[in-house]
Amino acid sequence: MLNAGCAAHFACPAGPERQYTRLKSLMTSLPVIGVTSRRGDAEWIAENTVHYLNTLRELGATPVVIAPDRPAVLPDGTAFTPDAQGRVDGALLDRLDGLILAGGGDVHPRYFGAELNGANPDAIDLKRDELELGLARRALALDLPLFGICRGFQVMNVAAGGGMVQDFGGHRSPKEAPFFHDVVLRPGSRIRAIAGVETLSVNTYHHQGVDGETLAPGLVNGGAARPDAWLIEAIESPNHRWVMGVQWHPERLFELPAPHRRLWESFLDASRSGAG
Repeated sequence: MLNAGCAAHFACPAGPERQYTRLKSLMTSLPVIGVTSRRGDAEWIAENTVHYLNTLRELGATPVVIAPDRPAVLPDGTAFTPDAQGRVDGALLDRLDGLILAGGGDVHPRYFGAELNGANPDAIDLKRDELELGLARRALALDLPLFGICRGFQVMNVAAGGGMVQDFGGHRSPKEAPFFHDVVLRPGSRIRAIAGVETLSVNTYHHQGVDGETLAPGLVNGGAARPDAWLIEAIESPNHRWVMGVQWHPERLFELPAPHRRLWESFLDASRSGAG
């Protein structure tokens, strides 16, 4: 259980086990990164999660898949088995150096106090919602480096108290023939400082998103779509070491320009730095 005094926007002190894990990770410089997934079987991972895993391994990290239907197994063999609702013990995050909330289907609108109004019921997985929202809230409370990608961007916003625009057109493309648009990065934002550019060309695979009205308190707008300037495509927290969400898929580095790689490098640098 979380300390009752820990809120989504504030960090809790690191416990002895977490401090030991951080020290061990610093000594090896190989951060252990959790990656969420709808399923944990090999076929699903190969089809939907492999680019996250390959990117992390290429950059010198050790990924751990966290799914609602199979145990998450750490490099030392320790396993965390999900409960009947798909949730895992929050102590798992004490053993990780960072967390990626990966892309996928729709979040049920009940988690942000709304009725179905464009979200696709067939794309909703309540066990995954329970898993990821719980992990996101605890990661925020622990000040664990957190990277939300596409659906993960939305999960992070909901976990922090925000909502979502449930459906709109013009931003969903097939993986086999993606289309791209620009995101204008806000002056002074962390993502602009990391990317080193004012505008990013991004891929686009989504039909839901966040605008000014649904942005969570404690998170800030890091960049918006062009020409759809109402649509926030990058969010970040000024109150955490490294918390960022992007509405695109930067793990698909093979179809994106170089600045996207810098996001991964920055995330892993923060993950290596450990918690104080």
